[in-house]
Amino acid sequence: MARGVVSCACFASLGYLTGCGGAAPLLHPAETLPVDRIDVGAGVSGNFGSGGVRRAVNRGRSAAGQPLTDPLRADAYAEGALTRALIAPGATPWVAARTGVAENMEAGLTYTGRGLRLDGRHAWATGEQWTLSVGLGASALLLTPERTEGRSESASTEQTNPQAELDASAKGWGLDLPVLLGYRLLDGFGDVWLGPRLGFERLAGDVRVVDSEPGFYELDVSGSRLWAGLLGGFSLGIPPVWIRFELTATYHRLSGELKSADPDRALDFDQIEASGWTFSPSGALVGKF
Repeated sequence: MARGVVSCACFASLGYLTGCGGAAPLLHPAETLPVDRIDVGAGVSGNFGSGGVRRAVNRGRSAAGQPLTDPLRADAYAEGALTRALIAPGATPWVAARTGVAENMEAGLTYTGRGLRLDGRHAWATGEQWTLSVGLGASALLLTPERTEGRSESASTEQTNPQAELDASAKGWGLDLPVLLGYRLLDGFGDVWLGPRLGFERLAGDVRVVDSEPGFYELDVSGSRLWAGLLGGFSLGIPPVWIRFELTATYHRLSGELKSADPDRALDFDQIEASGWTFSPSGALVGKF
């Protein structure tokens, strides 16, 4: 059983877990809401890979159409699948609610199609119009897969190739730290904000591998994403409705690994690593009450 074939099949299945792409934008200004005030909003966010990300994904797709017994071809496929799984290029809905919980403090809950994010932040006024805020967010990744059987194109031509069957939900979590500097304009009818955002994400799942012989075994699959981004946004509106737009450029560092869940079938896999940039535009309508 070729190491490369198993590696690619497993990360291909991991890609099904994160089939819903898109970014997780903030879409709020640096200034916090007053106590007992809330805002709710809905919109859409996108996540578009740089040339390096697209090339990694395309190399993976090209390798999928050929026999994966060659280690270099298998690694190209695995890198492409890992990049697609963890960076998740694509579009997703964005729904959020925020409220002021204390003076200069705010909490929010955001759903992005790929997960839920709960956050809190504190703001400091540096003048009548300038505000600095620091937040901390915790995310739970909602990666419930469809029951799907994944098989590379080469597997259909080689009877000895294993087949990976996705048969479990993956669990994931993440943390992020945004720092925003904001400016109020138009007498409070608009805001602009800019700042860095750092984060880490971890996900894990199980993949069932069907051997050419009767029976199957499972592999534990895990991956992580360390990222740093710079975001900027603006908000314009007339109470109670605002339009918000945000653009983020993010650098991602990815890693993943496979481990056999069956000690009798111990397999040695090299750790797979990848990196790349994404650009994420997002927009929403928000109501303040």
